[in-house]
Amino acid sequence: MSRLLSYIIPQKLAEFSTIYNTHIRVNDEYGMKKLLVNGSVQSGRYIQSLWKGAFKKFNTSNFQLKNILILGVGGGTVIELLHTQFPYAQITGVDVDPVIIDIAKKYFLQGDISYIHFVTGDAIKYVQENNLKYDCIIVDIFVGNAVPDFVKTKTFLSDCKKKLTKKSSLCINYLQDREYKKKSEEFDQVLRSLFSHVSDFRIANNRFFNATIV
Repeated sequence: MSRLLSYIIPQKLAEFSTIYNTHIRVNDEYGMKKLLVNGSVQSGRYIQSLWKGAFKKFNTSNFQLKNILILGVGGGTVIELLHTQFPYAQITGVDVDPVIIDIAKKYFLQGDISYIHFVTGDAIKYVQENNLKYDCIIVDIFVGNAVPDFVKTKTFLSDCKKKLTKKSSLCINYLQDREYKKKSEEFDQVLRSLFSHVSDFRIANNRFFNATIV
């Protein structure tokens, strides 16, 4: 019955509060689960459409990805999209909030998820201390509707670059509205100082960046 009602009014499935996120809510809306963190949509049909557009723009399917690192798990939207394109790739998902990881596993990710290795931890420390290399690194880190300032620092992006293999890419979900209009231009400049190939994709309030090593 709740699934049918979700086509009329959002149905709350679960609600949480953590030291990292004061208000986490899982809804069923129009027959599809949606994750909201501090009022901001983190997973669901809309987020899926944004990432599909970015992956199409960046020709992600042309890469041969075997090891993927995702910084910022959310509801697992990016995990599922990449697993569909690269079913044999191993995916590592890092999130500082263990509750977010539990939500992704319980409410969003379907079937066998043995291809995913979850890490509860800080993204900055992970790229600094982890010795593994990846064919693709996804940065999808938000605190509610804000992107933490460290994401656009040269130190963090340089650490990410060091974790990339040859013929690989670093893909970042950023913003471009309000104060992020200027910040996204600054971010673009920092990326171009580190990578020789940088492209972007603008959609709604988001601006996706893709920096490649060829």
